Amino acid sequence: MDTASVVVPAREEGERLERTLASLARQSFDGRLEVIVVASGTATRRVAREHGAVDRVLADDRCDGPGAARNRGAAAATGDVLLFTDADTVVPPTWVRRHWRHYATTAVVGVGGPLRPLAGGLAHRFRFRLLSDWWYRASWPVGFVQQPGPNCSVRRSAFEEIDGFDESLSFLEDTDLSLRLCEAGSVVYDPDCPVRTSVRRHEREGYLPLLLAYLVGYLEYALPNRSPTRDHFS
Repeated sequence: MDTASVVVPAREEGERLERTLASLARQSFDGRLEVIVVASGTATRRVAREHGAVDRVLADDRCDGPGAARNRGAAAATGDVLLFTDADTVVPPTWVRRHWRHYATTAVVGVGGPLRPLAGGLAHRFRFRLLSDWWYRASWPVGFVQQPGPNCSVRRSAFEEIDGFDESLSFLEDTDLSLRLCEAGSVVYDPDCPVRTSVRRHEREGYLPLLLAYLVGYLEYALPNRSPTRDHFS
């Protein structure tokens, strides 16, 4: 039977993780779905262990960042396709199935999709559409491929070929993975496969400061011998 593995890094995310796992429990996927939570924090681990959708809980005592947590979950996974989302994100019932179908094309090694706000009014919806959908649609065709961490998947063989996420990066580790994946095959953007994610970061930091932080990160990433190691989102 075909197996898809979902890896969820969760750091101090009790209530939000419950909502994420509930959405994973409603997946309309015909194969076997495996859910692995890499959890730090007592409450977070308890929620993960008690939820029926979870197959395995890995304690994350090191808290070395999302890239390291995703790598650890991927190493424990058994699926041919690895999907990643976050513990403050809700995925639609067709999420796994929509990602999976792209891998029927053997050249495809990765899939990404847009983000939508989990709460908020018109301003949030417009800004998310601009920064987490239209920006991807514009950048993808020119080679600047960016699978967002809460809504991405990879073919396991390609993930292993490029050694997974770069754990030295505390920022833009998902963009780095996406660009390296392009060397192994085709990375697809599916505009009809959105997930809804928390707006707390945007409300706390503000959209303009976040946009500027990303622009600086992109510039640092592009410079020789430099990497976006800022702890802005830690």
